[in-house]
Amino acid sequence: MKNGSFSARLQKVMREGNLTGADLARWFERPDPTVRCWIKGTKPMRGASLDIAYVEAKLAKLETMLAKRRGLPVPRLTPTERIKHVNGLKSTT
Repeated sequence: MKNGSFSARLQKVMREGNLTGADLARWFERPDPTVRCWIKGTKPMRGASLDIAYVEAKLAKLETMLAKRRGLPVPRLTPTERIKHVNGLKSTT
């Protein structure tokens, strides 16, 4: 895992990437309440080891995309276009 707690990393990506909790829920393919708890640091990431590795890899990818300015920060968009944009990030390599 990269430096920093999972929650701190999520908060940094949200702030610098102009992402919302709902955006992250779409990105991680997890329910909004679960992701909100991860962001607040009130619920640890749980599950099978491969599920945890998947989420860690997805966060690392998001951090890399932000560092390289590939689709992030999210520009000002309508709600529908924002969903399309975040979903489109998933196919970015």
